[in-house]
Amino acid sequence: MLVPFSWLKEYVHIELSPDELAKRFDLTGTAVESVKYLDKELDKVIVGLVVDCEKHPNADRLKVCQVDIGEEELRQIVCGAPNVEGGQVVPVGLPGARLPNGIELSRAKIRGIESNGMICSKSELGLGEDAAGIMVLDSTYEIGTPLAKALGLDDVVFELEVTANRPDCLGMIGVAREAAAITAAELKLPSTSVMEGVRPAAEMASVEIKDPELCPRYEARLIMGVKIGPSPLWMRRRLEKAGVRPISNIVDATNYVMIETGQPLHAFDFDQVGGGKIIVRRATEGERIVTLDEVERLLLTDDLVIADASRAIAIAGIMGGGYSEVTDRTVNVLLEAAHFKPESIMRTSRRLGLFSEASARFEKGVDPNIVQFASDRAIELMRELAGGEVLKGEIDVYPTRIEPRNLTLRTRRVNAILGASLETKEVSTILSHLGLGVKPASEDAHLLKVTVPTFRFDLEREIDLVEEVARLYGYDVIESTLPESSGKRGGLSPEQRMAGVIAERLISQGLFEARTYSFMGPQDADNMNLPADSAYRNAIPLLNPLSEEQSIMRTSLLPGLLKVVRHNLYREQYSVKEFEVGRVFMPADGAILPEEKRMLGIVLSGRVLGYEWYDKEKGRRFDFYDLKGVVTDLVERIGIGDWSIMPSKDPRFHPGKSADLLIGGEPAGAFGQIHPAVQANYDLPVEVMAAEISHDLLIEGASLERFFEEIPRFPGISLDVALVVDESVTNEEIIKMIEREGGDILESAGVFDVFQDGGIPAGKKSVAYTMTYRSTERTLTVEEAKERQAKIVARLQKDFNAIIRS
Repeated sequence: MLVPFSWLKEYVHIELSPDELAKRFDLTGTAVESVKYLDKELDKVIVGLVVDCEKHPNADRLKVCQVDIGEEELRQIVCGAPNVEGGQVVPVGLPGARLPNGIELSRAKIRGIESNGMICSKSELGLGEDAAGIMVLDSTYEIGTPLAKALGLDDVVFELEVTANRPDCLGMIGVAREAAAITAAELKLPSTSVMEGVRPAAEMASVEIKDPELCPRYEARLIMGVKIGPSPLWMRRRLEKAGVRPISNIVDATNYVMIETGQPLHAFDFDQVGGGKIIVRRATEGERIVTLDEVERLLLTDDLVIADASRAIAIAGIMGGGYSEVTDRTVNVLLEAAHFKPESIMRTSRRLGLFSEASARFEKGVDPNIVQFASDRAIELMRELAGGEVLKGEIDVYPTRIEPRNLTLRTRRVNAILGASLETKEVSTILSHLGLGVKPASEDAHLLKVTVPTFRFDLEREIDLVEEVARLYGYDVIESTLPESSGKRGGLSPEQRMAGVIAERLISQGLFEARTYSFMGPQDADNMNLPADSAYRNAIPLLNPLSEEQSIMRTSLLPGLLKVVRHNLYREQYSVKEFEVGRVFMPADGAILPEEKRMLGIVLSGRVLGYEWYDKEKGRRFDFYDLKGVVTDLVERIGIGDWSIMPSKDPRFHPGKSADLLIGGEPAGAFGQIHPAVQANYDLPVEVMAAEISHDLLIEGASLERFFEEIPRFPGISLDVALVVDESVTNEEIIKMIEREGGDILESAGVFDVFQDGGIPAGKKSVAYTMTYRSTERTLTVEEAKERQAKIVARLQKDFNAIIRS
């Protein structure tokens, strides 16, 4: 938002210098990007008169000019502009001037003729784009006057960064209100008195709102018999300083009031409005409109349009149509002032890639109750600038009035949050300066009843009012104080501590923590080999996605992690070991918000040790058992007692190299080698081991308690057994049986060999176990250990048809 200082001072008396005001703006939350002194860029550029102009004796395209700049003698300047002539009043750059386009002027000889300055074009002065010839000034300008003063450019322009919650500052009046609050000055609003004729506007035109949700208010005014022409110089200069290109008196009036109030307006050629009807409706399927930029645009049924009796004549809140625009032939004008739903304008603007000053304001939100003020102000300016008759009354359709919000504010609460000692009267004064209605509550002298005008829709709660008090009172004035303490010490919750333990354990195993986006694309469900009825496909779409690849909320961590693997492998990172803890978003039946689940994702791919000289296995790649080791180590280290694994049927994983993790008998996740089809879909050059486990269930089942045992005082006895069993029998089943039959003297049991070739029958496998027996009370004999071992073997033979290998 560009704010000319001279314009701002029309609404509020300011004694501060521009730099001081900019500092105050910054301190109160209105960021000032820059303070631009316009006259500094035009230093040593003055108004001159071309007294004589002759052809250069040594150049066909140059002229030698004698220029009067108010000195005793004329100044000789060589000029190459084709339009320079004697008698013109022109801008003259003197030697030593540095023009806005970077040119630094000096005395020079051009084709043998001395030149003492430069007659400048608009582009060279930064006053326009015309570089074809010199800028010719009005003949009324006084010769020798600094150009900046003559053009009213002895001004300062603030560039403000207006945040999304403060669209009221997208108008001069809103900025002036801030300045008045900062300086405790009075805000002076412009007059909106309209000189109307006797003919009622309602007899000539009508307004119908067919979608009041997207357009809560629409007002139309009519002015007849206007004469289109240029705006007066003062208005053109103000618009240019504010970054708006002047067009004509009617259009400039709408832009001027938009900059002034923040309310976008639009002028239609009323003679081109079919039937004199304005209909606010959604576009019909396949409807098209040619906008002011001469581009034909296809509309959707979600787009809001302004239509007449037969067709759309504007895209609501964004841009008018070319058919009904104001031209040199326009005589009668219909002025639109409306309020549109921000989400609707934003959606259509983004989809069409069509942005305007109007859409920028409507997207952020405009005060619905400033419509009539802006309309009256603009229609009267049109009458003053273009003549004509303003028809009596306005056609204002406002089905459901949007009322100000009422809040209460406790002075004690203000002081408690800010650590200040403000009186109720001080708080009331600060809020009143912001244009809020404030009165004390009868039941409590320290309680204020605050009426929040509709131009400050960002003030929704008491804490918002506290923030307003803080920024106007001055953050730099509020002393630093420590908050009151109840004496309780802070600390991490058990869940937070356990989350830290999980991350630390994975890091200790050589994994790196990754962070991926919370979004994915619809194609990821296909890439992950998911069936049509999978819950993972039921993702929540985004309203305004950045791209198709990030258009839905993720239902799994794996798509993002697989892309991390691919990114690293294709950049010659030969060993990828990553984990991520993040939320997935699953639609909840009957609920507005999704169910958020915290998950743990793990990926291992490439070489276990990369390329290291001490790698005795010559670049062994990660396999299922490496991942299983990571998962089981984590589960055991965080103290989960009741857990088990079983073969998985998850379609994302290889059917023979994957497993489900159960905690307390409940499914907690799956892990294994990524299915070859998924690997191909993500263009992964090597196998990837991955896991996705419920982080919430890990924490619920974990325990921070640790138990210590003394070093065994009695020796143990280790015995081995090799079994031939069916391929379908799992190690989990065998271990559980060994532990159950081993009783209190069985200390541990584990696999040390798996064999499936040679003399092993098809469909069978050989699994060898080592079992350690120990008593805590005495030394076991070998016979006791063998007796228990025989009991275990007999049970294995009975339950699993195991054959003992000798």
